[in-house]
Amino acid sequence: MNVRELIEALSQFDPETRVVVAGYEEGFNDITQVQAEQIRLNAYRDWFYGSHAKADDERVRQSLPDAPEVMAIALTGKNQTTEGLDSSDLMNSGLGWRQAVSDEA
Repeated sequence: MNVRELIEALSQFDPETRVVVAGYEEGFNDITQVQAEQIRLNAYRDWFYGSHAKADDERVRQSLPDAPEVMAIALTGKNQTTEGLDSSDLMNSGLGWRQAVSDEA
C-alpha cells in the first residue's frame, strides 16, 4: 500500500479517530489492511505487547473492566516475502505470540 492508497482508505473515517498498529518485535511491513477496530486503552504494560487490546478480549475485559474503549483504525501488514504468521493473524487470534507460534509448529 502506498501513501495515496492509505490516504484514500483513511479518508473514509472521522479524522479525529486514533490510528494504531500491531506491536511486536522489529521490522516493517507494507500495509495490507485498514479496518475499524474497537479497542480497550492501556491494557498492557509489558514491552512486547502493544499498549492497547481488542475490546472484545474477555481476559482484558475481566481484569480491566473500567479501561476506556474507543474506536480506532488498525493498520495491519504482512511480510510478503515469507510464509507464516503476520500481524493480522495475531490480532485476530486472541492468542499471544508464543501460543500462536506453538500452535503453528
